[in-house]
Amino acid sequence: MFNCDREDSLCNYYYPANFFDNGCGLGQEFAFHIDDAQAMKDNGTLWNFMPSVGFPTITMNNTCLYFDNNKFVNQGNFMDKGGRITTRMVLSDIGSRDTDEYRCYNERLSFLHVHKAGGSSLHNAFNFLSSSKNAALTRHRFFTPTSTPGKASRVSQNSQAMANFTLKSLSHASKYPDKVFDSEQHVIFTAVRDPTERFISSIGQALGAQGSGGNHIGPILQKECVKESSAEALKCLARYVRDHGFWIELHFTPQVLDISFTTMWQDVPIAIFSFKHLKDILHHFGRDNVHVRDGSKEKYRADPILTNMTVDDYDEESLRIVCKIYEMDVRMQRSLGIEVPRCDPYIPHTFNFPH
Repeated sequence: MFNCDREDSLCNYYYPANFFDNGCGLGQEFAFHIDDAQAMKDNGTLWNFMPSVGFPTITMNNTCLYFDNNKFVNQGNFMDKGGRITTRMVLSDIGSRDTDEYRCYNERLSFLHVHKAGGSSLHNAFNFLSSSKNAALTRHRFFTPTSTPGKASRVSQNSQAMANFTLKSLSHASKYPDKVFDSEQHVIFTAVRDPTERFISSIGQALGAQGSGGNHIGPILQKECVKESSAEALKCLARYVRDHGFWIELHFTPQVLDISFTTMWQDVPIAIFSFKHLKDILHHFGRDNVHVRDGSKEKYRADPILTNMTVDDYDEESLRIVCKIYEMDVRMQRSLGIEVPRCDPYIPHTFNFPH
């Protein structure tokens, strides 16, 4: 599933630092956002009141799920290998294998939570698998936004140690290996989404959906834009994010910056899947029917105008604004063979870069 070099693979490897390289990067003109993010992180204004940022790594050493009554069931200690499962273990006979009764895994994977691209469902899958005695979950939660805007968080010994631990872990990230996972070696993967679809999901989340009620910006955006119809709200919010910047709420952050920040600006290979293949990834983990955050559910979002908002509510102006805000995401996804057809009229397919 996560070996992007296979001919039948659903993913492609992406190198975030290459994308922003000022000599040849496809997103070089957007690299100034990296300095902006670091400056806001340092002065305590980045993503205030938002969740912590990091990534989990799961080590699976003959971790098995039973197939029971048309669904996978985690039996906890099936085929117990014995001993403690750690990230330092060397894993052999790698990959996953199926029989009529069970599916087993020998691999070490890390998952980047690109917000509003299936991240909560994938977290659920990792937590489900980690309850097995033959699996271990390690969390690299290296940044917690402050709840006091403008007051930088004090860098404690623990937070610095976690940052160092995360950076060390990233140094062991690689493409999917051929035969074994060496000690601490892991493959990072994530899913990315059509930015025009994701923006609508981001709106629903940022404006007070379950899990984001304390972000402080939600009530301001609701008062400003949620008034008459979904189409009018969408246009108003597109203008607001354009005029005030996508940094106002974590869920509005472009996916390429979400990925780069979470990998601490390192140039590591990342297995990128299209959001269209989210169900395939969840199936791999035995969680086919999991959908943790469903914006279409009644009362999940803060207002029926937001619940009913779809891509059909775009008009020419709102679509052009959103495509321009997320041009860096459009470029990255096209480079991986993931088309964003709604943005074709607004984002060219060829570029002239300065020499």
